[in-house]
Amino acid sequence: MPKKVFVSHKKEDSGTASKVAERIKTNGIATYLDVIDDALASDGPELADHIRKRMSECDQLVAVLSTATKDSWWVPWEIGVASEKDFRIASYAEQYISLPSYLQKWPILQTMSEVDLYCEYSKRNEQVTVRKMDEAYSAERKSTIFKSGIGDFHKELARALVTKRRGY
Repeated sequence: MPKKVFVSHKKEDSGTASKVAERIKTNGIATYLDVIDDALASDGPELADHIRKRMSECDQLVAVLSTATKDSWWVPWEIGVASEKDFRIASYAEQYISLPSYLQKWPILQTMSEVDLYCEYSKRNEQVTVRKMDEAYSAERKSTIFKSGIGDFHKELARALVTKRRGY
């Protein structure tokens, strides 16, 4: 199961962001939405630290975009942090808006049914990724155990040979 979706938005888009977050939750994925967080009353370094802390609890980001977003410093910053952390990223825009080219790298959701599709694919991708990681880990772990066993074999045999040769 995906960890949590960080819903990024400009204050003017809080209503839309709440709807998107609620729809994601309805699909069984937890969200973080800062409109319910009293710690966000501050600004500056404390806010940046707070947002980074909240983002560390997440592994995905949906950026709610509108014409108001172009005046935001925080939404692009949050997208940049999410990109650096290799989050699954998508944008949500109810109406057509001209997006900067860097935002066109990720899927753009336009309806709640597309949010549902995002959730479906997110959960599916998570299952595939976990399975692949388990398989890779299992193979790596087996190799580590095997190699460890060889080392133990050599130590134990050498100790047994010394003991035998001393006549104990």
